[in-house]
Amino acid sequence: MFYCMRTIFKNVAMHYEYVNARHGQVAGAGPGDVSLFSTNDSVVAVDSPIKIRILELVSAGPVPFDLIVERTGKAKSTISVHIRDLIHSGLVTSHPDPEDSRRRVIELSSDVIGRLTNTDREAGTHTPNHHGSSGDQPFVNDDIVSFFRYCVLVFRTQAMTMGINIDPVLERTGRQVGEVLAPQVAGDTVEDVVQKMDAFWQAHGLGAITLSGTEPIRLEVRGCFECEDLPVTGHGSCVFATGVLTAIFSFHLDFPVTVVEERCYSSGDGHCIFVITPQDATKPMM
Repeated sequence: MFYCMRTIFKNVAMHYEYVNARHGQVAGAGPGDVSLFSTNDSVVAVDSPIKIRILELVSAGPVPFDLIVERTGKAKSTISVHIRDLIHSGLVTSHPDPEDSRRRVIELSSDVIGRLTNTDREAGTHTPNHHGSSGDQPFVNDDIVSFFRYCVLVFRTQAMTMGINIDPVLERTGRQVGEVLAPQVAGDTVEDVVQKMDAFWQAHGLGAITLSGTEPIRLEVRGCFECEDLPVTGHGSCVFATGVLTAIFSFHLDFPVTVVEERCYSSGDGHCIFVITPQDATKPMM
């Protein structure tokens, strides 16, 4: 009993450590950004920094109104006006807290598409070091993996140069791919899953994966196909991989997980590190 309670408390601490990181400013976001959202009948552009911050806070799930006030540092009246505007635009909903009907809970009712940003435009103009290149040839002939990585590289850098960030779309795409891949790398333990993932990644030229920790689950990826060739931006870029890992480990553990990238080639690191924690902090990881 004592061991179970200690495990739960440890998971709670880990959950809040990494989810709070996720609730921080979106990686690569900058002043003047315009966030794009999709509702049932329209696409909405949001350029108000306060509104964008509110939408970031509710992106991972329902958030009490008072917590939004606390996290934004704004007056209740100011936040009320912004939330009323967001409700009118169809971006969020407001309903009573199921645990305390006197409180209101704000919930995202739209899908984030991405944002228009100047943050990485200059970095995107630099010619990156493509690891599949040979001399003037940007990819190896008759090597589909090399060609695929080059296509991904060109797509990402061109989008950066044009000031377009579609990270949410890439993450959702990764989740869909991960749902298909999850049964193929299924195993009895986390170690089994990671071993099968590593074999699949290496066989397809996606990189190499090692399990570097279990409480929480920590994965180290070297030679990451998504970001190894990207220019250094100062922030993580593996949103597609984040979606894939979310789907795989939610399938393996049989409950939803949160994946946070701690290190990335695009941040200037020599490898990527992903930390995986349960969305429900009381769930055991192993």
